[in-house]
Amino acid sequence: MSVIARLKKGAVAGGIALAATVAFAAPAHAWWEADYSYRTRINLNVDAAGITGEVTRAPVLVRLHSGNFSFKDVKADGSDLRFVAGDDRTPLKFHIERWSPQDEQALVWVDVQGLQPGQTSAIYAYYGNESAAAAQDAAGTFSTDYRLVYHFDNEGAPRDATANDAHATGGEARNAGGLIGSSLILDGASPVTLPASAFASGPLSISFWVKPSGDGAIFSLPGAVSLVAEGGQLFIDANGTRSNGGALAADSWANVALVNDGAKSTLYINGQPAGELAGALPAATGAAVIGQGFTGEIDEFRVAGVALPQSLFQLAAASEGQASRLVTTDTPQQVETGGGHNHFGILFSALTLDAWIVIIICAFMLAIAIAIMITKGLLISRVRSANEAFIGAYSQISRRAGDHDGLPAFDPGNAAADSTLGRLYNIGRRELTERLREGKATGSRFAIRAQSIAAIRSALDAGRVRESQKLNSKLVLLTIAISGGPFIGLLGTVLGVMITFASVAAAGEVNINAIAPGIAAALLATVAGLAVAIPALFGYNYLLSRIEELTADHDIFVDELEKRIAETWQDVGPAGGPAGQDTPAPGPVPAKAA
Repeated sequence: MSVIARLKKGAVAGGIALAATVAFAAPAHAWWEADYSYRTRINLNVDAAGITGEVTRAPVLVRLHSGNFSFKDVKADGSDLRFVAGDDRTPLKFHIERWSPQDEQALVWVDVQGLQPGQTSAIYAYYGNESAAAAQDAAGTFSTDYRLVYHFDNEGAPRDATANDAHATGGEARNAGGLIGSSLILDGASPVTLPASAFASGPLSISFWVKPSGDGAIFSLPGAVSLVAEGGQLFIDANGTRSNGGALAADSWANVALVNDGAKSTLYINGQPAGELAGALPAATGAAVIGQGFTGEIDEFRVAGVALPQSLFQLAAASEGQASRLVTTDTPQQVETGGGHNHFGILFSALTLDAWIVIIICAFMLAIAIAIMITKGLLISRVRSANEAFIGAYSQISRRAGDHDGLPAFDPGNAAADSTLGRLYNIGRRELTERLREGKATGSRFAIRAQSIAAIRSALDAGRVRESQKLNSKLVLLTIAISGGPFIGLLGTVLGVMITFASVAAAGEVNINAIAPGIAAALLATVAGLAVAIPALFGYNYLLSRIEELTADHDIFVDELEKRIAETWQDVGPAGGPAGQDTPAPGPVPAKAA
């Protein structure tokens, strides 16, 4: 198998392997920021959590503890903690509800977007940066649909975690060992009064965790709707009209939600429908309260001014309890370069399929170009050495002017086996021998005519052209690589930029951390095209100059050989007579007329 064939075969195999790697292997994500020494991948198992619909945006509770997080690698106050989306480049809003490094426990709410059933999702926790300042954003963690959110993580009356400042009145009792940090204790005699601003007319969603220890109205919006616990059941009560009841076990935490979409009110318990009442909510006649005659505990109380989908309550029920079915963590990773950026890792992780295709095509072109340059370079070197050996042997041949058998045959040696000049010499020798043989048959004096010299020159020129064609064969592939490589790379770059901006448009958010890697990766396709063209350009010009030197040697040798043949064997004939005929004996000179 020839060298170029082996290289082509290897390039094909390498391309197939690379394509398989791209298609079936998940690329390793680059490090988000070089200043952060550690990261932990947090997997969001949507299907395992039983979430049946899309969650466009929701606060997800991440419980950190000694089993999944190293508190010794983070600052004592947690100010260097950051969360990044699954693309490993888009920062996420978050805030810490509880941070206790001495107990090695933390509760963090992270604003997660785009969870889809049947699709794997993940986020990253970064930490280990002594120079980092706190970057929590409690208000930004929740969408503007939320009118109030109570974590019950403060002393005194419950305080709103959103930007609405919808703080409550009353409700100062806490249980530090609640479901999610501290919980609100209700004694049935001291209800918590909620601000009226959170209960404007229109759709409404209320959700919370409850641990009942007695009956009563868990939530009441006077004149509109109530949630009443009675006899181990939970009901929607709208001015005396009750829905079907849902089971609510005593002394056990359950996630409860009430959603009114303007046409009906739906009760969800642990993410599943448990009751329904038709009709929009009438205007309230008084302030909303929590715990009117109800005893138990409440945690994570939220009010939204829209009808939230069931998938959000499924997510809360599956992720916010002590045993989360949504969140799992991988082993923490430490940056391998001591905090330095792995720039090529960033680029290759951001490459799209079209860019990979362009790079693979350029890799094939580069492999072929290198194979041609190597094989042509070796061929030219062999021919040049062989021609030098042939010329050395040829110069030793004495000219035998009287040899009517033509050019002498000689062995220039093995070193001249690949000599192009040797092949041209053999062409001239063969053509001359045939012409001399024809002259003998016609009874001439073993000389050849001028027409025969022209025919021999034509045969030599034909041989010279064929040798030149052999030397120049496949060089056109180098010219294709020179001119086509940059254009193919440019095509990949344009497609990559288009895809990057389309992704930004679909996300509806401009983020330099999301755009920059995509643009840089798209430019990698142009780099690949130039990486093909530049070596091919230098190689082509070098080979072309070497081939022109050999071609010039051919021209000189053919001219010299033609002149030797003409000088030695051409019959010029008598003055004015045809060449190739015997010269007649001179006759008497006629007398001059008087």
